[in-house]
Amino acid sequence: MTEKIFKFRPETPEQRIVWEVIFLIIVIIAIGLFGSLSSINVIYTIIITIIFSCQIILRFIFFNQKGDWIFFFIGVLAGGGNDLSSMLNGVYQYTSITIVPFLSGLLPLWMIFFWGQVFLVFRKIFNLKWFKGDEFKKDGKLLGGWVNYKLIFDIIILVILRIAIYRTYYLEWWIPALIYGLIIGIRFLIFRPKKNQIFIIIILPYAFIFEGLMVSFGLYIYINPSFLGMPIWLFLWWIFLVPCLLKEIFDRIEYLINK
Repeated sequence: MTEKIFKFRPETPEQRIVWEVIFLIIVIIAIGLFGSLSSINVIYTIIITIIFSCQIILRFIFFNQKGDWIFFFIGVLAGGGNDLSSMLNGVYQYTSITIVPFLSGLLPLWMIFFWGQVFLVFRKIFNLKWFKGDEFKKDGKLLGGWVNYKLIFDIIILVILRIAIYRTYYLEWWIPALIYGLIIGIRFLIFRPKKNQIFIIIILPYAFIFEGLMVSFGLYIYINPSFLGMPIWLFLWWIFLVPCLLKEIFDRIEYLINK
């Protein structure tokens, strides 16, 4: 049985994204069935946790790609950490009852690790031909060529945007949206998106639909939602974060793994 499964091990970027999405759909179905119920009874949080744990273990056993663990743990630290910070600042609220006492009133433990799986999906998307772009090359200017001015600029924008949303999320919907729009617009004027980054932006509705599903399933609630249960500033946040900062960092990690 194991030999038959290994015959289906993905070899191309297209095959890898298909399998990644299949495992992601398992979690989406689990949240669709038990997401709203987990706000009533902790047993449903436990069920989602078990389903998530089983599928992610099977995914790494049978369809792991070299370097996936790196991206998974970066997702746990960066995505889960950002999620936890948003909870502490009140930007949105998870409804699911947690099984971990110190996360009570914040978010379920499995959600922190789920961000690792989301980052794996981003990795597979970035490696598709249309979205890959030029391979990273160390230019030798900053920190041995690992850092350039664009990356520094984007990290600064990341910090500014997070501080801005923590201070404005409770205001009228257009205020944080305007702030995000102006800052990101300036960024795109200074460093114009490359062709592959534009393609990544074009397909970003998959991320909006996914998060909209999570909200409709009752997993969490945003303050001042405008469309699909989400605020406008969030759409702008994804448009900056995914094709710019994440892609820049992922390219450097891929370079390190390949070397």
